[in-house]
Amino acid sequence: MAYHGAVIEQQWTPEEVKAYCAEKFESKLPAYLRNMKKQERPKRTVNSNGNLSKAQYMRFMEKGLSDEHILAKYQDLTPERLEMAKKQWGFN
Repeated sequence: MAYHGAVIEQQWTPEEVKAYCAEKFESKLPAYLRNMKKQERPKRTVNSNGNLSKAQYMRFMEKGLSDEHILAKYQDLTPERLEMAKKQWGFN
């Protein structure tokens, strides 16, 4: 037997939808995801796209790593670009 009762259409305001979604879904997010949403942009822990900064290069030198190790870590970094950066930073 099918139910033949009246169907009541429910209309929500945008504020009610936001409140419902916040209560239903965002409260169940893990804390690290909630905190990541609050940040403007998420922090990157590994930067291997060829953008080596002076501070990163100095940290590698303090650890005693050679240029070959740095080039292996940064796949898009070429030896020429590394030499140009070192000249710009005043290491050569």
